[in-house]
Amino acid sequence: MGRHAGATSWQKCNTHDLARTDAAGALRGVRMTLGARLKLVRGATSQKAFAAELRIHENTVSNAERRDSATQEYLLKLAEARNINLHWLLTGHGPMRVGESDTSLLQEKISLALADALRAAYGARYATLPVETRARAMRAGANYLRAIGVTERTLPDTEALAKLIRLTIEVMRQAG
Repeated sequence: MGRHAGATSWQKCNTHDLARTDAAGALRGVRMTLGARLKLVRGATSQKAFAAELRIHENTVSNAERRDSATQEYLLKLAEARNINLHWLLTGHGPMRVGESDTSLLQEKISLALADALRAAYGARYATLPVETRARAMRAGANYLRAIGVTERTLPDTEALAKLIRLTIEVMRQAG
């Protein structure tokens, strides 16, 4: 199914910054185009087999990946067939699949900040805390920070997060 007059098309401007580490471990920005996201969704399936799965012409798949441009009809079919989040497909932001949680850089920063805070809060006693307690406290802390709308600019410092972690673990002890 080729393009027709009036078909909506998504172009090369749809890119997504990814974090990639080089051999020295330094972060490098990489641009993922719409075509690259389409290839990622297709995976190891051949273009021909993928087109058959979606009941579209093979050229639609090939052209979309090569030209970084796809019709709205193709994107909708692909999203439905593979449970793909349309927002991610169009922009590269958010989780790839519907129902997945976002593994954005902010989420990683929150996790690292909470781990540092947990170590700071308990010092030498950190290793004596059961792994389940640490995991539950980190999950509760991350959920709280997301609920209050923390951003990279408003992420609390280690001392404030350490207080949050101590309070969370104390509440868990009293409840359990």
